[in-house]
Amino acid sequence: MASKKKMLVVGARGITGHEGGVEKFAEEFCKRASEIIDVEATCLKHDDRAHSSVRVHVTGTFGFGKTDKILYYMKAAWLCLTGRYDYVFLLGINSAALGLFTRLNPRRRPLVTVRSGSIDYLLPKWGRLAKLYFRFSEKTMRFADHVIAVSPSIQRHLSRKAIAATLVRNGITRDEGAVETQRVGALAVGRITSQKNYSVLVEAASVLGSTLVTIVGGPDKTNEIDVLSSDIVRRGLVNLRMEGALNRQEVYERLRKAAVFVNCSIHEGMSNSVLEAIQCGAPVLLSDIDANRDLQLPDVHYFDPNNGTQLADLIEQALLDPESFTVNRNLFPDWDEVVETILAKIGVSNDNDIHPVHNHEPSKAAAA
Repeated sequence: MASKKKMLVVGARGITGHEGGVEKFAEEFCKRASEIIDVEATCLKHDDRAHSSVRVHVTGTFGFGKTDKILYYMKAAWLCLTGRYDYVFLLGINSAALGLFTRLNPRRRPLVTVRSGSIDYLLPKWGRLAKLYFRFSEKTMRFADHVIAVSPSIQRHLSRKAIAATLVRNGITRDEGAVETQRVGALAVGRITSQKNYSVLVEAASVLGSTLVTIVGGPDKTNEIDVLSSDIVRRGLVNLRMEGALNRQEVYERLRKAAVFVNCSIHEGMSNSVLEAIQCGAPVLLSDIDANRDLQLPDVHYFDPNNGTQLADLIEQALLDPESFTVNRNLFPDWDEVVETILAKIGVSNDNDIHPVHNHEPSKAAAA
């Protein structure tokens, strides 16, 4: 009997219950893919909650400064260079360059798939060297066997860079609890980063007065949370609270009880928190950026990410008429469909009889 094929997944800080779009995807992907093939994943820290069917490579830390990702990618590069893998799945533009190490692997040449979920070098938080690396790493996607774009806008961006990519969106979980009828306040979910643009939500909260506004998300390694906290204090807001990071089940509970969900980002890939809000039946309001427009919702859902007064007005409208801002969850694929599509694309199935289709085949370039 032939042994199972083996896959290495690189790019997520963790694969169970962690904040972040890459981490959410990795969790959903690994637990499903591991039912078909042997899956190994790199993680920053050991997590006892990780799926027992997934082997986790803990990369450790130097214990000072922002050095954790250095060890992470050193370990990942070594695994790509020396491991016996049939597939290597690289999550994000910052991981893409590791595909070059697989070309040097003397033991086995795995099929390399890169999933692009964000154009990180557009973010102001990264320095010049980091942006140069991201641009270089993006260019190396041309040498991958398969490239997956998480949204139409990213697929178009890659096409302009002469990188053929298949569009596979994020998914939802269809059986995620009953829809609540008693909902209160506005809710935003996501790490406290500058690109999440929570300052416009603070401005909206000051206009709303007594309407409760809640932000769920932990801080990043910048001072963004201090900037927001100072603004909240300066405005004397008592209707805005920051709950910090919560586990996913607690987030779902908040989403089911929210009268309206707000995504006010100025930069996104394909927001999992938006899809989670939709799966939990929450009315949604989205900043008018390409990534949110990729969802192709009616215009009523969108607002200017620089206009807190407009956002406050839309929140009040959603409180009065929630049905006009609620999205049919059946419009989106579930995670089973998403993972099945990706595995089929890269040549993995229960009977392993799907032949891999390489990215350079003209008929598959930029397929939707």
